[in-house]
Amino acid sequence: MPWAPPNPQGARKCPAALPARYPLNLHELHEDTLEKLISQRCTWLYCVNNVLLSLSGKSTHIWAHDLPGLFEQRRLQQQVPLSIPTNRLTQRIIPRRFALSAKIPDTKGCLQCRVVRNPYTGSTFLLAALPASLLLLQWYEPLQKFLLLKNFSSPLPSPAGMLEPLVLDGKELPQVCVGAEGPEGPGCRVLFHVLPLEAGLTPDVLIPPEGLPGTAQQVIQVDRDTVLVCFDRCVRIVDLLGEPTAMLAPVLTFDFPIETVVCLQDSVLAFWSHGMQGRSLDTNEVTQEITDETRIFRVLGAHRDIILESIPTDNPGAHSNLYILTGHQSSY
Repeated sequence: MPWAPPNPQGARKCPAALPARYPLNLHELHEDTLEKLISQRCTWLYCVNNVLLSLSGKSTHIWAHDLPGLFEQRRLQQQVPLSIPTNRLTQRIIPRRFALSAKIPDTKGCLQCRVVRNPYTGSTFLLAALPASLLLLQWYEPLQKFLLLKNFSSPLPSPAGMLEPLVLDGKELPQVCVGAEGPEGPGCRVLFHVLPLEAGLTPDVLIPPEGLPGTAQQVIQVDRDTVLVCFDRCVRIVDLLGEPTAMLAPVLTFDFPIETVVCLQDSVLAFWSHGMQGRSLDTNEVTQEITDETRIFRVLGAHRDIILESIPTDNPGAHSNLYILTGHQSSY
């Protein structure tokens, strides 16, 4: 997750899905070292201004971290070694309202979360899926925090599956896509299973069980009326109604099981366990390809820059390598 601090030391990244958060200074890549910033294990990260959101802890809360404060705390800890770790010391002597890391209320047991910005209004929302409810929070700039907007008491599909926000023109609140299905070939409509938050949580169609044939595994809104729907071995390009688009290739086909897709300006990158292949959005032609059967790859993050983890195929327990694939910029 990239973050540009309010000082001239340069942008940093905090890779997620690690036993803790480790920042990497992009202006000092020759050092290629990671230093522990927060000790909690986390499964999701997102930066809003100078606030780092994380899904972490034993009982999985959403946490909000003051990034400039945490880096200053680390700097002081390096200058003045103490027998008590600085983070524990500050927790004991600083009131909770001034703490550098704080749990967002009512998010205990959160299964997954997403952040989405409405380009029509400028509002930023945080979706948090809990076992028996869905929380909708909105970013409040004066306080630099997310505040609870709505709490929908309705169980979501279990186990937790898809949770992708879709923004529509003329709607203040996003819709939540919890599934999509349709044939993998071109020309047919994709059916989105949507929870319209402005009208409550009653979908107009039934939510299919996980794992049914034809069930999409990833949905990404790439611009105002273009959505990528990823199936096992293809990516379909449709509008918000699920109809094929006239300007782009209706389907991108791959000869391997897709694990993650990332949309670039003119192509789509599809990642699988042993590599990656890019295909043109216009022609479905291969634009780039990397295959290495000796390594297992996993995408850790794809916001602006892509962070890729690599481990040896014959030794999955070995230390992993991290790669930063630069040049990716979200178009939405």
